[in-house]
Amino acid sequence: MNQFVFRYGADAVPVSVPENIPYDTLEANPFPALGDATAAVRAALSHPIGTPPLRQMVRPGERITILVNDITRLVRSDVFLPVLLDELNAAGVTDGDIAIIFALGIHRRQSEEERREIVGHEVARRVALYDHDSSDRERLVLIGRTSRGNPVWINRRVWESDRVILTGEIIYHLIAGYSGGRKSLVPGVAGVETTTFNHKFILDPQCRAGLLDGNPAHEDLLEACRMLNPDFLLNVVLNPDGELVHVVAGHYDRAHRAGCKIVDQMYGIPISKPYDLVLASAGGFPFDIDLRQAHKGMENASRALAPGGTMIYFAECRDGSGSRKFEEWVEAFANSSEMERELRQNFVVGGHKAYWVARLGERARIFLVSDLDESFVRRCHLHPAPDPVATINAELGKLRPGARIAYIPHAGFVLPSLPTPAAAEAERVSTV
Repeated sequence: MNQFVFRYGADAVPVSVPENIPYDTLEANPFPALGDATAAVRAALSHPIGTPPLRQMVRPGERITILVNDITRLVRSDVFLPVLLDELNAAGVTDGDIAIIFALGIHRRQSEEERREIVGHEVARRVALYDHDSSDRERLVLIGRTSRGNPVWINRRVWESDRVILTGEIIYHLIAGYSGGRKSLVPGVAGVETTTFNHKFILDPQCRAGLLDGNPAHEDLLEACRMLNPDFLLNVVLNPDGELVHVVAGHYDRAHRAGCKIVDQMYGIPISKPYDLVLASAGGFPFDIDLRQAHKGMENASRALAPGGTMIYFAECRDGSGSRKFEEWVEAFANSSEMERELRQNFVVGGHKAYWVARLGERARIFLVSDLDESFVRRCHLHPAPDPVATINAELGKLRPGARIAYIPHAGFVLPSLPTPAAAEAERVSTV
């Protein structure tokens, strides 16, 4: 028997299928984990892209704010933050002048235990930790408007800092092309009005994973980021096991783009033809912490799916949908067309996720293996799969001879892509 293993929260679900069923595994291209992650972080800080080394930029007595991702992201901040703090100390900056603000964006507030888990107990003892609150106008400041009209509200503590350092991971992002870089600032520590405005761009076809130039969401975020002009960036690229494989540091745009190239080399997966059946996992916690986050891997995996095909998707969703607005929208609207009309007239963050999920469910048969209530899953236009083994075997039994099957164990990471019409024609001509 062949065995598929699907990550599910903190666990894994093994499923065996007969050996005579052929399938392709769509997985990350192998990049070796860094043997000495601490040394790699130090090297990146000492040899940044587009800026002087951090030690030469900061001065004793300056107030330093470090922006750090929240619990919904796999980043390994606990690995690089001690190195970053030591670098600042070496430049004469004391721990008392350093604060960490978690770039929650519009996500829920975190517990003290979650904050300590993210940064590690050593860092939690050394510096002050704060959650950003996107809805507290008293703690925000309006610093300008982008050329597209987005009012840029930024956390006041960040705005009043002498130095701002962005940190985070770089991976594909459905809206902004890639995570990391400018996203730590906006929407990370931006007001909800700023984030809502930017999310409206999801209705633009150029707003998609793997695209920066020409992506209106990215360009709007980058323009907002320039208004504050953060001093330094430290971003990492991880493998699906959470190990560092690459570190970039320096300018918030130039260093970020260098990291995006590594992501493309690792996680951009070309495929020749779409698949009739896709078996995929979001990748486990935190990629499947809730449906709002798990949806990202579902969208990635759908890139490999033939029109009208079937996907069986594993995502625990321990925090439910992740958005009350998401739940209200699946109750209020019958289909994605109704949701799209409402979004064009009155854009609502959370509603946009309900729209995206419903649209996927209408285009393909998607079975969701999760802890979500089955009636809620159906209202999302998905099919609950409480018995994943039975569901997989049933769908395998329905396939016609020659059907194509893909196994995607880490859909939150990889981005399958079909050749463009021009590339396909060039390949056809070259083989004639």
